[in-house]
Formats: sequence, C-alpha cells, structure tokens
Amino acid sequence: SAARPVKIAAKGAVVAGGLLALVGYHTDEGFKRAVQFNWHVLPIALHYKAVQLATRGRDERSVSLAFAQLHEKYAPTSLEIVLRQKGFYVKSAQFLSQYPDIIPPDYVEAFKILRDDAPAMPYGQVKSIVEHDLGLPIDKVFSRFDPKPIGAASIGQAHGARLLDGTEVVVKVQYPGAERQFWIDIDLSIRCCEALAPYYVDVLRQLQKSFATEFDYRREAKLQREARKNLQSFRGIQVPEPFDDEHPKCQRLFGKGLATKNVFVMERLYGRPVDKWAHEQLQQVAAQEGTSVDELTERLKAMSPSELARHIPSRAALRSYEVLLQARDQLRNSVAFGYNWTLGWIGAPIDYVHTPRPVNIYQVAETLFRVQAKCIFEDGFFNSDPHAGNVLLLNDGQLGLIDWGQVGRLSETQRVCFAKAVLAVADKDEPLIAELAWDMGVETSCHNDWVAMKLGSFWLGSFGEEVTAELGGATVFEDNLARIDRLVSTAQDYVTAVRCLMMTRGVVALVGFPAANSSVRMRSAAEACLQRAGVELKTTPGRKLPRPDLEAIMGPVGR
Repeated sequence: SAARPVKIAAKGAVVAGGLLALVGYHTDEGFKRAVQFNWHVLPIALHYKAVQLATRGRDERSVSLAFAQLHEKYAPTSLEIVLRQKGFYVKSAQFLSQYPDIIPPDYVEAFKILRDDAPAMPYGQVKSIVEHDLGLPIDKVFSRFDPKPIGAASIGQAHGARLLDGTEVVVKVQYPGAERQFWIDIDLSIRCCEALAPYYVDVLRQLQKSFATEFDYRREAKLQREARKNLQSFRGIQVPEPFDDEHPKCQRLFGKGLATKNVFVMERLYGRPVDKWAHEQLQQVAAQEGTSVDELTERLKAMSPSELARHIPSRAALRSYEVLLQARDQLRNSVAFGYNWTLGWIGAPIDYVHTPRPVNIYQVAETLFRVQAKCIFEDGFFNSDPHAGNVLLLNDGQLGLIDWGQVGRLSETQRVCFAKAVLAVADKDEPLIAELAWDMGVETSCHNDWVAMKLGSFWLGSFGEEVTAELGGATVFEDNLARIDRLVSTAQDYVTAVRCLMMTRGVVALVGFPAANSSVRMRSAAEACLQRAGVELKTTPGRKLPRPDLEAIMGPVGR
C-alpha cells in the first residue's frame, strides 16, 4: 500500500535520529550534559508542577505538607545531581544554600556541604597542573605542599603550602575542563529559563558575565590586588596579597609571578569561614541542651525574629564575658610567670594560656555592611560572590575577604542611582521605591507599582517579615508576587550589586541577625555618595502605595 513506504521512511528516520543522538551523546560534551540534565532534573520539576496544580485552592497547611514531602524526597537527589554535574551546578547550589529563609530547609541542609567541601581532585593531578603551569618542579617552589586541600569549590580547590623562604601561602588550582563545562551548563540554564522562567535570564546573563574572569587566575590576581589596594586602610579587614608579577618576593625568588591561568598563589590568612563557625556554634549549643543539631535548627527556624533576638547575647554581655576571660588569663599567667622565673628553673615550667575570645557578632555585622558600602558607593568595585565561605573570622579578630574572581563595577552615575534606591527603601517611601525600580530597568508584565516596590524592598532591604510576611514568607515571596504581576526583566546593570547585598545579608544572618536590613545599615554611605555627586534626594518616610487585594487576586497565600 501507499502507506507502507511512509511507515518505512518514518522508522528509518527514527532509527537515524536515534543513532545521531547516540553519536552526539558520546562525542559532544554539551549534548551529553544537556541529556543528563534533562534526564535527571525534568522529572523532579514535573513532579513539583503536578503537586502545585493539584493543591491549588487548598488550605495553607495542606499545601505546605505536600511540598514538604517533595522537599524531603528530592533534596538528597538534587545533591547527587549537583555532585555528578559539578561546575556551574555546584556554584548555584553553594549560592542557594546560604538562604534558609528563601529556599526550603531540606535543600539548605543538603547543599551546605558544598560551601567549602565540594568534590576534590587527587593530589597527583594537582601536582601535575601546578608544575605544568608554573614551569618548575613543585619542590623548586614550595618546601611544603599539603596534599589534602583546605577546601574545594565549584571550579577549583585550595591547598596550604610553604614557599622556599618559609612564607605560608594558599595555592588555588583549577579543575581541568571546568571552564568548558561552565559555559555549556549556563547556556543550557539560560535556554531553560527562557522557556520556563524568563525573569531569571538577566540574572544568569550577569552571572555569565561576572564569571568571565574566574577561569583565568591571572585576572583574578589583578582583581584581588585592586581590592587589597582599595581596602588596605580599612580597619578590621584583610585581603590576602597575591604572589603575582607585582610581588617583589616572586621576582627575587623565581623571576616571575606565581599566578597563571590555572594556578594562583596568595598570602595565607588564618581563621574560620563564617559558615563553619556558625555550624560549630550550633553543635556547641545542641550538646549543651542534649539535643541534635537538626532538632535545634528546626526549633530556631520556627522562631520569629523577635524570639531569635532574645537568644542573642547583648553587646554588654559579650564585652563583660571578654573582660572576664582576659582577667582570668592575666591572673593565671601572672602566677605562671612568677613560678617560671623562680621554682620553674628547677622544675617543669607552666604554660601560659590565651583563651580564645568570643566572636563579636555585632562588630562582624557592622564591619561587613560598612566594607560593602565602601566598595559599592566609593570604589564602584565590589565582590559579587561574598558568600559565607568567602568571609573569614580571622584569629586576630579581623575579617578576611577572599576569592575575588567575581567582581562587579558601577559607574559614578550608577552609584548615584543605586544610592537613591537604597535610601528610598531605608525610608520605606513606597512610591519612590517603585519609581526608582522602573528607572533602574525593572520590567513586569503589568507595570504594577506595588510589585516593583516589593521587589526593591526585598532586594535592597530585608528578608524579614515586614517585607515578606503578607506574601507567605521569604521562601515563596517571589512566586506569590509573580501571581500578581510577573517579573519580566531585572535591573540588569545592578544585578551584581543586588546580589552582593543579598549575600551579605545571608552572611550576617549566620552570625545572628536574620532580619538585618541592608538599606538601613548602608544609609550613611548612600547619603555620602549623593553628597559627593552634588545630588539631592527628598524622600517621604513611610509613604504608602495602594495595597492590592491579595486574597482576591491569589486566594489563600501558601508558604
């Protein structure tokens, strides 16, 4: 029959297509990673979408329970996918893990291991890369090179080492193929967002742009040197010095710098990342209370900001405790000194003690906001990836700012515009917040001023209840806001600055201030920025926009 040739041709086309797909899978890395991504991720996304449709119109408790079961089921699976895919997926999971108020706690718990303990490559491979890039045997540069990495991240890992002259350093080594994988993965993510969530495309494109320097450690060394120069007189902050072409010791010892495309040697700072310190605090409190860290974490998450505040020691209490420790050490050490210089001559001497001082969480939060305000409003040059693993609580009480591979820049005109927006949010001038959001490039489907105001308050202000509660809390804030008026485009020129503020708030949340408001904390710096530019801004504190009837538009707001 006439249909027979058509059927044969169709079958042939299917077979040919299958063979081409098979060949593509095994020969084209981009195609292979796209297949792997779709194969593992799409079923999860479809399950979430099905539950969302099935629970539409139900009460808040039923919706929360249904999604809680999905989170519990898929968080460990998602970690496995991230570890398998590596690269961009690890970076994204690291970023998300800092926001327990925005993403479900099951995912925060699953992804937090990636902040400083991503999969590491073996020492033999590290040694080969270091020697190839530096053009010298490893023992001609280092007298010691620790085989076990200090930490492993999305595109590389860091090792402790000692130069031939005894200087302690950190050596960053990039994973082979990391750059190619990243471009493949982010291109795939952008295509997915164009189809499913177009309002995230701008964010991904900005991330794509900011990552351009992170795959060449020579560029990162230059950026880190620029940051160090900008902040060298900033009290309480340390940026590690790069051992690059500009470092005099490199020229004297090796005749060249120790920063190449894949290897980057820098000064070593001693301390703990904020996220590790925060986890240690949880472990200590859990042990004191005879409970587990997970149980304690769940209890803390159930508390309101005001309840959490009651569990944080006051400034006076911290200072009193520090004075007590200092007095106790002085008393014991004075006794030890007297003994060591008398009876200690004939017996065993007594060791002196130096009890570690408690971290001044108030000073940490204030210093972080002040330094980010300086970087944004004065220098127009800031770290766009200041997550909790990149902020160190140094042993001498200072803060160490590391990993300057991703930076953002703002022109003077952009700094002025950003300062205006920060002040409008700080003063809760809702019409002005919306006006400035439109001016900065925010676009929504219906140009709803109230939605633009809410976005600005969330991005530049706080994750706290005063901003997010009426939309179901921070976790579902943006989703519920989209039900009123969908975000089409973010403020493209300011995405990295917004990211800097939001990530800084994430770090500050870990030291005890989950409802910190970055606009209030940076008010004085924003005002100074406008003064330097000769620009005046009149705000009307507390001025309101008409609030839409949320219940009529959305029905019950689910968390």
